[in-house]
Amino acid sequence: MIIITLFLSIPLFSVAQQLDKIDSFITAKIRERHIPGFAFAVIKNDQLIRRSMYGISNLEHNTPVNEHTVFEIASMTKQFTCAAILLLEQDKKLTITDKLSKYIDELPTEWDSITLYQLMNHTAGLYDDWDEPTSYFLENHTIQKMQLAQQKQKFLFKPGEGHNYSSGPFFLGLVIEKITGEHYSIFLQERIFKPLDMSCTSVYNDSVTVPNRAAGYWWKNNRHQNGVDLPPAAEGRADVGIISCIDDMIKWIKALKSDRLLNDESLKKMFTPGSLNNGRYISYGLGWNIYPYRGKIIYEHGGAFRTGFMSRIMLFPEENIEIILLCNLWRSGMASIAYELAGFYVPGFKKITNTRPIKDESELTEQFEKLFKKLSAGAIDRNELYKQVNISGFDPDELKDLLKGFRSLQLINKKELKTNPLRLYGKEISNIYYYKTLADNPTTWAFYLTSSKELISVNIED
Repeated sequence: MIIITLFLSIPLFSVAQQLDKIDSFITAKIRERHIPGFAFAVIKNDQLIRRSMYGISNLEHNTPVNEHTVFEIASMTKQFTCAAILLLEQDKKLTITDKLSKYIDELPTEWDSITLYQLMNHTAGLYDDWDEPTSYFLENHTIQKMQLAQQKQKFLFKPGEGHNYSSGPFFLGLVIEKITGEHYSIFLQERIFKPLDMSCTSVYNDSVTVPNRAAGYWWKNNRHQNGVDLPPAAEGRADVGIISCIDDMIKWIKALKSDRLLNDESLKKMFTPGSLNNGRYISYGLGWNIYPYRGKIIYEHGGAFRTGFMSRIMLFPEENIEIILLCNLWRSGMASIAYELAGFYVPGFKKITNTRPIKDESELTEQFEKLFKKLSAGAIDRNELYKQVNISGFDPDELKDLLKGFRSLQLINKKELKTNPLRLYGKEISNIYYYKTLADNPTTWAFYLTSSKELISVNIED
C-alpha cells in the first residue's frame, strides 16, 4: 500500500489523529468492498491539503497505485465536454442555445427543437443508452451505429419539458467535431489538457499505449474479475471517454476556480442549475449535479463504467473545499464513501444522528406524504416530476423502487437556517425537515423549504 499525504497549517498532533482516522476509514472501506486501488485528494482554500493513494492498480502485475495512475473517469467526462462547448461559445463558434440540427444532419423531425443546452443538462428528453446491456454496444460498435440507434428511440418527454440523466453529451462530441473539423479528443487535448498541463489525461484510444494505466475490475462470485470489454468507439465517447490520474484531476479543479480555462460568464453557466421550458429549476448544471445535502450545497458528479471503474468529484462552494476520488472497481459504492469522507473535512457534514421520531406539529407532513404516495405508486411521470418538485436527479422509476410499500413519514429532525439560508434554485432555503419513511425499505429524506414553507427541493439523506 502506498499512502502519500499532504497537510498544511495543522498542528502535528491533530494531523496524526486525523490521518489515523481517515486511513482507518479508507482501508476499512477498501477491505469491505474489495477495491483493488484507490486515490483521493482534498483541496481547501485553493491549497492541496491531502493526496493519498492505496492499493493496486493492476492485480496481474501487482502494480501499486501512485499519483500518476490512470483511471477511466467515465461520466465525469461530461463536465469536460460541456467545458469544450463553452470554449467554442467563447470563440463565437456557437451558442449553447443553438439547435442540434444546426450541426448534425439528417436528424429525425422530432429532434428539431433539441438545443445544445438541453443536451448539456439532460433536459432533451433522451434516454440513457448506458442502461443497455453490453450486447447493444457490441452490435452498435461504431459512432455512426450508436447515433442511429439512439435516434430510433422515442423521447421520454418533449425537449425542455422534463429532466432525465442521459447520454446526450455523446452528441455534443459530434458537434465539436463538426465545428472544428477534428476529432473530439484532439480538441480536448489542444484546448484543455495541454493548457492545464494534464499530461496523463486523454480520451480513450485502444491503439495508444498509456503509461501507468490501471486495470478495471468487478467483484463477482467472491473474486475479482476483469471489467467488461467494450468496442473502442463506445469506450471513447464524449459522455464517458476520458482517462486521467489524481494529480491531473487536481489541476482540473483548480482551473475551474479561476479564469485560466473558462471566463467568468462560462463558469457561471456551468455552475447554474438548469431550467425547464416553464422556468422551473432542475438539480443539474452543465456537467454538474447541483443540490443540497446534509444542509450544504454541493456541486458533484460521479462516473461508473462496466469496464471496471468508479469516480467521484465533489465541490463545496460555501466551504471552499473540493474532494476527488478514483478507483478501479465497478459498483464499489463510491458515492457513500465520498459523502462519509467529506464528513472529515466539511464542518457539520455528518449523518443525521437523531433517527427516533420527534414530536410532529407540522401541517406539512400530510402534504409530503401525499407526494410520496404518488411517487411510490408511479403516479407522477417524467415530464411532470420536475415541474412539481426538484428531487435531486431521481427519475420516477427510481423513486417508485425506493419508496416501495410506502405508508407514512416520521419526523426525526428539523433545522432552521434563517440567519444563514441556502441560496439555490432562485430561492432562499430557511428550513429543513428530516423524515424517515415507513416502507418496505426505510430511507431518510430531507425536505428543503423557504421561510414561507414553499417546498424547493427533496433529497434522500443517509
